[in-house]
Parts: sequence; C-alpha cells; structure tokens
Amino acid sequence: MSLVSVIRILLLLALAGGAAGAAEHPLIVRASPLFSSCVEASARSYAARGVRVGAGGGEADVLVASDVEVTRALETGMAFLDSDVDVARVPWVLRVPAGNPSRVASLDQALAQGVEIALPKDPAAYEARRLVAGRERVREDPEAGSAPTALLPLSLARGGEHIPTDIRPLHVRAVVLSGSKQQAAARAFASFLGSEAGQRAFAACGDNR
Repeated sequence: MSLVSVIRILLLLALAGGAAGAAEHPLIVRASPLFSSCVEASARSYAARGVRVGAGGGEADVLVASDVEVTRALETGMAFLDSDVDVARVPWVLRVPAGNPSRVASLDQALAQGVEIALPKDPAAYEARRLVAGRERVREDPEAGSAPTALLPLSLARGGEHIPTDIRPLHVRAVVLSGSKQQAAARAFASFLGSEAGQRAFAACGDNR
C-alpha cells in the first residue's frame, strides 16, 4: 500500500447490550498522512462515547484513505467489500502566509508570478500534482504542511490564509481490512466515521466537509 502513516488507536470498547462487542486488543487505524489529524479528531470524539484512545501495535484493522487507495484495497481483497463508508470531501487550498505578502488571489496567479509553492509528496495528491506539473517553482515536499506557501488539502492547511482552488476535492473513505482480528470493533469504528457525528468530528479538524 502506498505512502500511509499508521495511527495506532487503542479502542477498549465499553458498549452495552448487543452492540459491536469489546475490543480485547488495540484497534489500529491506518490513515493517509494528508488527513491523519482528522482521523485522530474523530477518534477523540469516539472516545468521548466510552472508548479509551491510546497507542497500540499489530496489523491495521481499519484503513482511512483516498478513494483510490480504498478502491485498491477492495479490489485486491485486502478489505471487506461490504465495509466501506464515505467520510468526507476535503478541498484543496493554496495556503499563503498571514497578510498574503505576494498579494495573490488564485493559484493561477501565484503560478504566473513564480511564487514558490510546496506540494505534499503523497499518491493522493495526484490531481494537484498533475495541475502544476512542469512548473519551475513548485516542489514536492513531505513537509509541505509547514512550508510558507503550499498547495494543501484543507486538513493540512493550518495557519496563514487559505485561497480556494478548482482542484477536485479528495474523497475520503474508510474500510475494514480483511486481516483484522476484531472485525466487530473495526466495523463499529468505520460506521462511526461514516455517521453524521463521525463526519462532523472529522470535518472539525479543518472545517473540510
């Protein structure tokens, strides 16, 4: 599976009568680094409903990633076909420093002015990368989130000013991986991510729903 960061989320479920059942081992959620902070925000919200969140090890139970990555997991048998849910649509923005010193009003203008722009080095950034391909002052950077001016999904765009773009939003989905040894707990968390409450918690990390 392409570049992903592993968020280990210990979910010791304390659900009453007939719910999904208790997780005896850490429930591990693997998420794209482009929106891992939003998955963590969702997990914290889930924890407020009687679930403890902490570190854990082992194989991943749930994958939260772009539509392309989730589809690949489903097609290769790495995930259960009946377990995927829609989580969010995350728009791309051009983040510029506070005060917008270059006085750019759009991505096209920034490119025309030769503003140096960082772009996340991630497979899910394909659409953004294709749009700016060949531009001299655009560079792929694993640390694009901390660059002064960057083309980012809103989930990474902390601080500065955000200029909307026409790049197709990232479609985020969650799916239960077929290697999970605690499917009930994994399905419960994936279902939460796809619920109104889960989507609201995910969106709150970057106001990106």
